Amino acid sequence: MNIRQLTIFTAVADRESITKAAAHLFLTQPAVSKAIRELEADVGTQLFDRRDNRLRLNAAGREFRIQAQHLLQDWTQLANFGQTQAQNLPLRVGVSLTIGQDVLPGAVARFRKMHPETPLKLYAENVTQIKQRLLRGDIDLAFIEGVARGKAFTNTLISRYQLLVVAAPEFACPERINVQELVELPLLLREIGSTLRDGLETAIRPLNLATEPLLESINTTVLIGAARAGLGMTILPASLAQPEIQAGALRTITVDGLDLVTDNYAVGLSTGPASNLERDMVACFRH
Repeated sequence: MNIRQLTIFTAVADRESITKAAAHLFLTQPAVSKAIRELEADVGTQLFDRRDNRLRLNAAGREFRIQAQHLLQDWTQLANFGQTQAQNLPLRVGVSLTIGQDVLPGAVARFRKMHPETPLKLYAENVTQIKQRLLRGDIDLAFIEGVARGKAFTNTLISRYQLLVVAAPEFACPERINVQELVELPLLLREIGSTLRDGLETAIRPLNLATEPLLESINTTVLIGAARAGLGMTILPASLAQPEIQAGALRTITVDGLDLVTDNYAVGLSTGPASNLERDMVACFRH
């Protein structure tokens, strides 16, 4: 039994005529007759009484017709899923914590202007957690610092920003230091697994150096507050550091031999093309 047979069956049942059903469906009469015979053979019972060159539903046929109509309605809804129900599903987006603090609010505002009826589900976690969500299918799209390596991911560059080493004006540290001096001073750093922390560790590893932070936090706001209080130095994207510097709450420390730059990517799974909604969201983060 298949959808074609059920469509032909309901057309014949509505018109009580092979000829009229064939004309309605743009099929030949033999094709319609064959489909009805095959359907009755498949379900194991006759569905029509044949009298006076007319087909009338019998008791079994009337019951079968009710269920067939329900099934055809469900089939039509599924066939149109992309144009109807899919619009009501939320677009699930994951962002790394820094991007969530710096870029997410503006990107979401722009997206809502483009798609006011599309619901959103947002997650803000570190890069490792966001990539795990993407692999599990918890989210449709991710925005992270650094490229997501592996054949499972697609990466689209959306922006690039400079990282600055900053401290409070009264923090006891020269305006210019080297990398060795950096790791020996009190550091306020993000957790392992965040791009900010991993980028620093990668940069100093060739020098056989490692960090032992005074404070480690997943929350950039906590790090900024600790730096403003003079507890140590932290590393921030320039977009987050500049307002603090302009307000006189923090100052920039130049570290010779250390140039930290972060590339930000929109990341999806390589299992299929991005949807129109996903492409529009990427454009909003690029703005």
